[in-house]
Amino acid sequence: DYLEYVASGGERLQGNSYTDTLCFDSPFEEDVYHTLVHQGYTIRTQVGCSDYRIDLAVVNNNRPGEFLLGIECDGASYHSSPTARDRDRLRQQVLERLGWKIHRIWSTDWFRNKPVQVRLLIERIEQLQQMNS
Repeated sequence: DYLEYVASGGERLQGNSYTDTLCFDSPFEEDVYHTLVHQGYTIRTQVGCSDYRIDLAVVNNNRPGEFLLGIECDGASYHSSPTARDRDRLRQQVLERLGWKIHRIWSTDWFRNKPVQVRLLIERIEQLQQMNS
């Protein structure tokens, strides 16, 4: 699926499909979601097509049909191998070429110092919101 996606020039993700059903890959991802919703943000889960999805996407308050930021929630065990890290770097480059702004959160950073990670994430969202107002 991923190779087909890259070969399509990103067309398979440009539709930004999602459902209103909440879908999480991990309790960590769910915690990030609820933290942002509690802060007043509208968040969509598993945005994209097929198996190629962004974990969480922040809706642009000024343009509700658009997303401000894609959030990738990285679990420590999933990213323990160098090939996983390389794959994610390539994935992020493709998403950025499609116009996505990506913010990556490592589960270890989130659980060690959640207040700092929340602050950094909110600062990034607010910065993008101001740029898009």
